[in-house]
Amino acid sequence: MPTPLPSAPRAWLGLVFALALGLPALSPAHSQSPVDSARVAGWRSDIRYYLDQMKRQHYVYKSRPLPAGLILAANRLSQNVPRYGDERILAEFEHLASFAGDGHTYMLPFGSRRVTAHMVPLRFFLFSDGMYVIDALPGYEKWIGSRVIKVGDTPTDVVVDRMRPTLSTDNRFGYLWVAPPLLSFRGYMENFADSVGADSIALTLKPAKGKQLRVRFAPVVAPPMRGIPKLLPSRLEGSQSAPIYLTNVSQNFWMKPLADDVLYVQFNQVMDSPAESLATFAQRLDKTLTDTNPRTVIVDVRHNNGGNLGLLPPLLAALRKYESARRYGRIYVLMGRNTFSAAQVFLGQMDRYTHAIFAGEPSSSKPNFVGEESEVMLPWSGAIGSISNRYHETIPGDTREWIEPDLKLVLGSADYFANRDPLLEKVLADAKRKR
Repeated sequence: MPTPLPSAPRAWLGLVFALALGLPALSPAHSQSPVDSARVAGWRSDIRYYLDQMKRQHYVYKSRPLPAGLILAANRLSQNVPRYGDERILAEFEHLASFAGDGHTYMLPFGSRRVTAHMVPLRFFLFSDGMYVIDALPGYEKWIGSRVIKVGDTPTDVVVDRMRPTLSTDNRFGYLWVAPPLLSFRGYMENFADSVGADSIALTLKPAKGKQLRVRFAPVVAPPMRGIPKLLPSRLEGSQSAPIYLTNVSQNFWMKPLADDVLYVQFNQVMDSPAESLATFAQRLDKTLTDTNPRTVIVDVRHNNGGNLGLLPPLLAALRKYESARRYGRIYVLMGRNTFSAAQVFLGQMDRYTHAIFAGEPSSSKPNFVGEESEVMLPWSGAIGSISNRYHETIPGDTREWIEPDLKLVLGSADYFANRDPLLEKVLADAKRKR
């Protein structure tokens, strides 16, 4: 059913609101069918609604004017609705969200009530030496381990560079985390790569064994997703057994003693687990540290994208107690691009209150940040996202964009596909050298 035209007074109010935001007023397009006209009106109403919600809810912009760049981008999107596909429009909404300047204000390319999300049946990851396929839906596994040379007719690094300024991030490293999985979606490929068709998407791939070739993939309906998936062990045929940091990513927290007087603690989510609360785990960790008195404690938060920061104090207290009681004890914190939100608060607290040595690559956030999940749903399309409405100041006055790793390492594809963990090796070597 086409949407009925507004009455004269409501049409006048809509015109005033649209002009105030720099958006075109909704009017019937004589060259469009009734269905097309309703679609255009629907998306344009979602654009206006989104700007209104950004102004009402966002921590910064509820007390300041919306960014001029956001208004201009919204105006361009409104004008282009008739010629953009629905999935590309969702990618454009993420561009609108990016003007907020934080990683908790975003729009998802999946989950919309009216728009079925499609993607290539491959999952990408950006290593130090390029973009690679690390996972695939059933039937496409042979492409795992392939380097992605081009998307359509565009080199992959160019596509990523085009995406970077349109992504919701807290700092300049956040794109490493969010760009690769988003690039699997058809709307993003249409938006940022050249010569991408709606029914067939060409990728130029260099398989692990074999020559570079151009392969066409029919987009598939995206499977149910809950955010950005965490890194999984190498699925490349012939890989050795998974390294310790990839053996149990789904468990929120666990620990294991390693050789040479080292306790390894993996902290994957700032949430209670079904079997044990984080507070109880912290008590168990405290007892283990007291009883075994290890020389080195390694806390790995490379997979931790946040949760409930109110659960952190017992864990932080246990680690601070260990450091103060163990004169020659040393704590290493392993972090990376997936370390975010409440896990960033953990990093900030460890940086502020301990002498921990940080290792890996910068996290996707900064010590003080705007960040809180606050769901927003667009009324016409049913697209879902978040508008952040809270500020977290872990270290008062800290203006750093990230916490710099003391021991730097960005994972390369050869180590990943061989199921090696060069970062843990580097940390263990450093701990041994400093004894």
